Amino acid sequence: MIYAAASALSLIAGLIHLWVMPEHFEEWWGYGTFFLVSAVAQGLYAALLLSGRPGQVLLLSGIIGNFAVVTLYVATRTAGVPFFGPHAWEVEEVSAVGVAATAAELALIVVLVSLLEGVLRKRVVNALFVSGVVLWTLGLLSIFT
Repeated sequence: MIYAAASALSLIAGLIHLWVMPEHFEEWWGYGTFFLVSAVAQGLYAALLLSGRPGQVLLLSGIIGNFAVVTLYVATRTAGVPFFGPHAWEVEEVSAVGVAATAAELALIVVLVSLLEGVLRKRVVNALFVSGVVLWTLGLLSIFT
């Protein structure tokens, strides 16, 4: 049951990325490609979660991948699109669709962390906590500068 929930969350995020992909291709091929790759990866990950009891490496991969996407979302809404494309360093607007995808990714991370075993779970929780504090601080700094 919990793997089905995790799979559904990954699929939701992937479908949202697929939905907004065409408008990002209109902006620049690199942005569209990012959304295409994200959508495919999250869709495949959803299928892998349903293929049986996934191992710790697969769970950890999902945590890292989704955390990277969430981090990029936060960065593009606070500091701007990093480095690439015609909108480099422009701050993107927050939208309901983006918040929905990010909420699904964050919920997926929570579920995946709960499935980790022992010391690995503790280390991942600590790493996520520290990363979250850093992101929060950078976000606040970008608001006040």
